[in-house]
Amino acid sequence: MAKHQIFTKNKDGVKMRKLPNYTVRFIGAALCISLLFGFAFPTLTNAQSSKGLGSSEDNGIRLTINDYSIINHGQDIQLHYTITSNSNIQVSSNTKSLIENPYIWIGHTLVREESESFKKVSNNEYKGTIIAQMHHYRTDNTEMSFHTHGIVNQKGQWTVNFMLKSSQY
Repeated sequence: MAKHQIFTKNKDGVKMRKLPNYTVRFIGAALCISLLFGFAFPTLTNAQSSKGLGSSEDNGIRLTINDYSIINHGQDIQLHYTITSNSNIQVSSNTKSLIENPYIWIGHTLVREESESFKKVSNNEYKGTIIAQMHHYRTDNTEMSFHTHGIVNQKGQWTVNFMLKSSQY
């Protein structure tokens, strides 16, 4: 029986392992596919920006919608937000909501807020989540608009617009 030669010598006489052709083809194909996905879908490889999905500032208070998640089999949406201020944010212990009567539009449909939770991160920053109902009929890449006239007992105008990706619901 003839043995297959698994080593070869390069031009300097150094012994090197020779890979089978199918291994080289597989590695080459895998590399091409990973490069293709990296260029075609850069959001899969890039981290989300520090600005989140969008933000709005009024009276020294900034509202940032960081991200969202679709829950309850597509029936609800969780909006994750951050509120920051140039000064100390005073919130009493019995406060149930930092954002007064948010208007949440998905496309041309106003949806209803179901609940809000939040936590203090620092003296001038809070992070929270609002859960709202989603309507059943959504088009691809629907625009979402979040609007309120009051944050932490401060009157103003805060509006954040962003796109809901249909692949996520």
